[in-house]
Amino acid sequence: MKILIATFWQMPHVGGVNRYLNLLSKELEERGHQVDLLAHYPDMQKIYLQRYRKKDEFSWTLSGQAVLKKKLMDRIFPEVYAYYQQNLPHVEPWIRWREIERYLFELIASLFDLHQYDLIHTHDLLATRALWRVKPAHVPLVYKVHGLVASVHVFNGEIKHKEELKWKYVAAEEYAAAMSCDALIVPSRWLMRDLTEEFKVPRERFRIIPYGLDIAPFLEQYGYEPYPPVNVSPNKLVIACPARLSAEKGQKTLIEAVARLKEQRSDFVCWLIGDGVQRSELENYCQVLGVADRVVFLGDRSDVPALLRKAEIMVLPSLEDNQPHAIMEAQIAGKAIVASDGGGIPEMIRHGETGLIFAKRNSEQLAAQLQLLLDNPELRSRLAANAREWGRKQWSSQVLCERTLEVYQATVAAKKEQTKDPLGEPELTGQYGLSKPPGIKRDEPASMFRFAAMNSFREREWRELANRLPQTYAIPDPFFVRTLAEG
Repeated sequence: MKILIATFWQMPHVGGVNRYLNLLSKELEERGHQVDLLAHYPDMQKIYLQRYRKKDEFSWTLSGQAVLKKKLMDRIFPEVYAYYQQNLPHVEPWIRWREIERYLFELIASLFDLHQYDLIHTHDLLATRALWRVKPAHVPLVYKVHGLVASVHVFNGEIKHKEELKWKYVAAEEYAAAMSCDALIVPSRWLMRDLTEEFKVPRERFRIIPYGLDIAPFLEQYGYEPYPPVNVSPNKLVIACPARLSAEKGQKTLIEAVARLKEQRSDFVCWLIGDGVQRSELENYCQVLGVADRVVFLGDRSDVPALLRKAEIMVLPSLEDNQPHAIMEAQIAGKAIVASDGGGIPEMIRHGETGLIFAKRNSEQLAAQLQLLLDNPELRSRLAANAREWGRKQWSSQVLCERTLEVYQATVAAKKEQTKDPLGEPELTGQYGLSKPPGIKRDEPASMFRFAAMNSFREREWRELANRLPQTYAIPDPFFVRTLAEG
């Protein structure tokens, strides 16, 4: 098959999704499939299509194309922003900007000859809804959910309560993406339950396929020395927490637990491996709690396996997590693990057998479990050995790819051309400033919009887009107009 893997977010980046996409692409290519990647460039100023093709046993060729966003942004932004300003002025700029970014992604994606693919596999909610709206009707779309974006906004403090329009909007994004696909994959039962109960996605849509890891290269890196070198005092036991520094990862709980431990002992140090928006806040929190001498911020590192080898304990205090790679890696490395009960983590660890589970946000319980492991090398060794045995069987990349290919093949076999939007096509003509029915007449640029537009496209630009877009495509997406108007 010729497969397009797509994400709205930048690639490459540090994180589990980046590793998953690289691993899946590698496994698919090794089985003879062709894989292209559609993503934002790291600076978010252009969207690119990248393809690797094996040239011989030792080399690969790299090719692709990229589209700068600015030209389309200059055309789309004033039209859509003015529409909201005039017809839905209560919609705050954060939501307007997110809508505009999705429309830009839709239009640019359409320029990459989507008809050439046998299947599209998306990996976030923005790319899923966007590609569903612009892809050819015969090309099936599979969506792999990696986490709940709506919950992240809550943890980050951007959404205070569920009566806010912001919450209703991001909840609608979760639902729209889960419905705008031919097959829906999740890594954990927890994620399936949350999407079913919180966001009302029908249970029968789901297929659970856990993540995988390329074990041999990981173990090779595990045998290296960290670089840059990290000093480890011979009389200090290392507690390692490899996770980006963001609210949902729960490092505040760990820092509070370290403060409790410090009152009892001085034979340990805690490494925070990773970086993120909360770094300054967490560094200040260490100063406030008096543990700046016990917590070391190592920042983003490319040698996490080597750092894990220096640690006695791996801890992950997430408030919510799906199926974190940090736990997978610690299990394969054979480490004693302490992790929260947030999200899908309890599906990965058998408490007392392959690790210890504590209640999220409960720093007292976390401190007690760390104290237990620090005091008891025999328990650390037993948990580590059990984790190693289980993890090396569970997280096979070959099994991940085989299960994913089963979904691909079944989806391609069952695919029928989509004739209507699964979210419905609300009749909004005459409401909320929408003066025209959906559909491109292909005669003038203004026909792309469902409202009175300013004809900001030039004729040649318009022809390039109109010839690639489905006849039913138009801006704005009526599902989100209805959500925002009625919210």
